Amino acid sequence: MQNKYFIDNTLALVCARGGSKGLKGKNYIQLEKKPLIFFAIDKIIKNKFKYNCLSSDSKKIIKISNKYGLKSFFVRPKNLSSSNVSKFKVWKHALKKAEIYYNKKFEFLLDVEVTNPLTSPRDLSKFLKKFYMIKKAYDGMLCVRDSWKNPYFNIFVRKNNKFYTSIDSKKKIVSRQKAPKTYDHVSAMYIFKTNYIKKSNYLLDGKIAPYKLPLAKSIEIDSKDDYNLVKKIIKNKH
Repeated sequence: MQNKYFIDNTLALVCARGGSKGLKGKNYIQLEKKPLIFFAIDKIIKNKFKYNCLSSDSKKIIKISNKYGLKSFFVRPKNLSSSNVSKFKVWKHALKKAEIYYNKKFEFLLDVEVTNPLTSPRDLSKFLKKFYMIKKAYDGMLCVRDSWKNPYFNIFVRKNNKFYTSIDSKKKIVSRQKAPKTYDHVSAMYIFKTNYIKKSNYLLDGKIAPYKLPLAKSIEIDSKDDYNLVKKIIKNKH
């Protein structure tokens, strides 16, 4: 039921620019004899979204995406294609283009991240099920995991030859168990109400629900080390 609810009123989006500083050609690097972007597209296609869209500045990525069934009806402009541009601005631009192309106002925007191939089509279905149950109370939902390190206790900044915890606390926290609960943001799947996307300027401006992923599904490929780790995890599964 929950998947059916989203199929007709959601824009399923993949964002993949051509440039990559950490790992050259990251978005189409080969994994399991498929380009990395395939795994994001596969989640969208297997969940049968009617309306999908690619946001990219790369002709190569556009060609690959079209091959696997992801629509591309615009080229992302240069001013939205650098590494320091917020994804929120990219979403706004893609949503505007898609509503013109499809001649339709969408209720939700779903973004499936290319750099997380460890989540599956079934994971996306479970993600949608969770948001379906809580959608009235939230503007959107994103993926998190329990923090590896806590900024109130064991993440430091160094200044004038001294260490300080990266978040100041009024009282000294002497154990991890006493520190406030924190989360790592995982770039995997996002869903937002389109009205929120249109009126806001920052990802965390509104009421955002967390969707917890296990460690084995929360590794993002941003470097050669990440890529090798993901390959090992997939090999272990086989």
